Amino acid sequence: MTLLFSAVMRAIYKRQRYSTEELLVSNSRYSAIIADTPTKRSIGLMFRDSLGNSECMLFKFDVPGSYGIWMLNMNFSIDIVWLDENKMVVDLVENAAPCRSFFRCKTYTPKGKAAYVVEFASGAIGKENIAKGSFMAFK
Repeated sequence: MTLLFSAVMRAIYKRQRYSTEELLVSNSRYSAIIADTPTKRSIGLMFRDSLGNSECMLFKFDVPGSYGIWMLNMNFSIDIVWLDENKMVVDLVENAAPCRSFFRCKTYTPKGKAAYVVEFASGAIGKENIAKGSFMAFK
């Protein structure tokens, strides 16, 4: 089942087109890859080889919720940041590691409701001094 799931998700991933926008955190600018549809949010950063130090993925949701992130078919570790409707950090996870098993893949879930999730290259939370209550700016 894992191989079939991976093959289907890879085929869907190859057909997606992503927009980007600027995200500001601390004094740094990031090029945010936008995941704003159910398909794009399901794929996330799967199958990518890396994420640059000035890149991130920004998940946008229509309704705040407790959106979980898992690391299936990921090739690198990431930092995960959940933001509320005001773009304030409500929770974060540093160095979330990839998993290879569909059945043993941890889901990272925030302790509060979030309207956005940002995935950075591992180490960004420490580099940018991101903490609960931090603000990020984007459209």
